[in-house]
Amino acid sequence: MEENLTQCDVILRALLLNENKNNWTAKEFQYGEYFVGYEATARMSELANRYPNLIIVGKNGRFRTLSINWNNKEEIEEHRKRLGV
Repeated sequence: MEENLTQCDVILRALLLNENKNNWTAKEFQYGEYFVGYEATARMSELANRYPNLIIVGKNGRFRTLSINWNNKEEIEEHRKRLGV
């Protein structure tokens, strides 16, 4: 993965790369391939606010979840190009 990606870009790239997975939680960005760290919750909020037509916010118990609005094909393509997905 590129070194110069922001934490928000790391999360968005993960969502775009994994079309079959919905409802990502911050915990999934606190270890492994898509590591952001303990700031994952804050970055998820930033993404949801920055891209309200692209990001679907949900809840799983008390945890926020994020998914991609796959109907927004134009914005998806724009971000795929930008992030090299």
